[in-house]
Amino acid sequence: MAKQQLSTISIDYSWSFSDKTIKDTSYITHGYYTYPAKFIPQLAERLIKENSREGDVVIDPFMGSGTTVVEAIVNNRLGIGTDINEIANLLAKVKTTPIYYWDSEKEVQNTIYKITC
Repeated sequence: MAKQQLSTISIDYSWSFSDKTIKDTSYITHGYYTYPAKFIPQLAERLIKENSREGDVVIDPFMGSGTTVVEAIVNNRLGIGTDINEIANLLAKVKTTPIYYWDSEKEVQNTIYKITC
């Protein structure tokens, strides 16, 4: 596309998200870790809602900190992600694993055993 043609395209400022604060972008588990080049969850949410339906599978092959996977889950989709970075995989797992409350100490010990063995 020539430069003149590009200059005739109007800018859609709804993609700016410039009004979002750190608090706005760090809700639920999004603020756990400052991952390099992390994009804001509002961007992932918008793309997911505009390009999929509830119950669909959303795949992120370069998931980084798991923002897309978290937003897929929050928006009633199945989020699947992978990354070559082991830290990214761990971080995404932490951000997407529900926290359960145990009824007994034995249940806690059994869970710890399962995790460590």
